[in-house]
Amino acid sequence: MNSTLVFLDSIRNNAFKRRKILFPAIAILLLAGIPLRAAESTSTSPRERISIGDGWRFTKGDPTNVDSQNLLYDVRPVSRGEDRRARLAEATEDATQLPAATHPVLKPWILPTGNPFIKDAAKRFVRPAGNPGGDVSYVQSNFDDSGWQTVNLPHDWAIEGPFNSGGVGGSMGRLPCVGVGWYRKKLDIPAGDAGKSIFLEVDGAMSYAEVWLNGKLVGGWPYGYASWQLDLTPYVVPGGETQLAIRLDNPPDSSRWYPGAGIYRNVWLIKTQPVHVGQWGTFLTTPQVSDVSATINLAVTVDNDSKTDAMADVITEIFALDTDGKPTGKAVATIKSTTVSVAAQSNATVSGSGVLANPKLWGPPPQQKANRYVAVTTISQSRKTVDRYETRFGIRSIECKLDGLYVNGERIRIQ
Repeated sequence: MNSTLVFLDSIRNNAFKRRKILFPAIAILLLAGIPLRAAESTSTSPRERISIGDGWRFTKGDPTNVDSQNLLYDVRPVSRGEDRRARLAEATEDATQLPAATHPVLKPWILPTGNPFIKDAAKRFVRPAGNPGGDVSYVQSNFDDSGWQTVNLPHDWAIEGPFNSGGVGGSMGRLPCVGVGWYRKKLDIPAGDAGKSIFLEVDGAMSYAEVWLNGKLVGGWPYGYASWQLDLTPYVVPGGETQLAIRLDNPPDSSRWYPGAGIYRNVWLIKTQPVHVGQWGTFLTTPQVSDVSATINLAVTVDNDSKTDAMADVITEIFALDTDGKPTGKAVATIKSTTVSVAAQSNATVSGSGVLANPKLWGPPPQQKANRYVAVTTISQSRKTVDRYETRFGIRSIECKLDGLYVNGERIRIQ
């Protein structure tokens, strides 16, 4: 059982880097009853998760008066074979060690986006001074983008064709996915949001995303197959104009299959109080499962974005979900309240467990039903709710035997 969880966790952390294993990984996760991601509460919660997919402006290519080399994420290989591999090895080195006499790259400003996933604070990246790309017209609030194409997200600029475009081989679908694309959208951040933490969450953008807000380079994400989040809080002026600009760059020969292009998945604006559940901040397991009871273990990471230390109470209630995915009735189990101290500009993790009697198990049809539950985690300060976060999950037992895979005691054929 433990080896299975480790294997699944490894898939979750690495699958999005290479699409070849993405779809098998999803199939395994679904079969095991493990949620692909936690879902933030959208009702009766101080947390807001707002879809911002409508009404974007889009254009291909950089402004004609801009040297695109100055907007590259990193040094780019330009040839094939041994020489290409040597250049690729050079490109993966620490960007801060690259010669400044050549074109500067934006990698040092992008890397800090991943700091929340680096446990050792000493190994986290430090944002350099400066604001690369801040003088590009496309990132300015006063730029007139009325002549750009109006699109709704998700959007793939290459899918419109034409096929057999120059520079794109058959392995990449012969569609014009190579090149640079820009997206712009004005955000509504009312004055009442002052003091909140505000995040941009992108489910998928292909690729080498770079994000500016009000002309300031916020950060980005190089991998096109992974979702990511940016903290917009330092760059937002609540009640004022908020202009978002996203540049994507698909290099040639970057894939052995059709990679897509553009912001090809949903985009969200997340608003929370300074003390809140962190990004993907819950980790739930059910190590002991039977028809009589199930043990539920839950770890919750609490972020404190404020400038002072904070005390918070964390409690989680478990509810059954109906076929429409809505909670039914009263809580069927509780993970008792825990008080945690969270240092300023830091986070802390609390763990707890509870027992659910007579669990309705998740299992594949037709013999079994995909019963699901939701863990509703509430964070309070001075008895006032500051965040509520939902984690949907299924309860099941899984065994790998010599004659196959067993889910809840039933042998399941995998093709």
